[in-house]
Parts: sequence; structure tokens; C-alpha cells
Amino acid sequence: MKVSIEQLEFPSSIKDKILKLKDISKLHIDFIGGKYIHFENTNLSIHEPHQIIISNDNSYFVIINYENNPTLYDKSTMKNVTMESIKFLIFKMLEK
Repeated sequence: MKVSIEQLEFPSSIKDKILKLKDISKLHIDFIGGKYIHFENTNLSIHEPHQIIISNDNSYFVIINYENNPTLYDKSTMKNVTMESIKFLIFKMLEK
């Protein structure tokens, strides 16, 4: 079975919002683009979400975003994440 994988570009609007957060430069941050995986000759496909990994030496959290959807999700709970809650998490990580 043939599989085609299309790399999706990480949305610059979300990346810009994250990078503008105060003190974000004091943490490690990775933006990983999502993928669109299609199984040839079928109607099956998988949309792998974009990921934002924010970490320091002690902890990390992963935020995901699906293509064409402005909502951000906490990967561990799959609950919506606002920019305010991301700011709070960054503040907590910087305290450690």
C-alpha cells in the first residue's frame, strides 16, 4: 500500500503570538509542523497536528494545533488552551 505524506507549514500567526509572549526567550521552544498522511487508493487519511513544545531543564508542555483551526489544545488533556493560560504556564516554568 502506497502512502503519501505532505508536510504542513506551521501557521505563522500562531508562531508570532507565542514568540511575542514575555520571557518566552528564556525557555526552549520548538515549533513542529504537522503532516497530512494519505493512504493511496483508499478514502483514509490522517491529519497529524502542529506541535509547540515549550520546555526548560526541569519540565515541558506540548500544545497542539490542527490545520485550519485557530484553537490550541494541551496535548496531555486535550482541553482548549488560551494565551493567558500559556502565559501562566511560562511564569510557573520560570519560577523553578
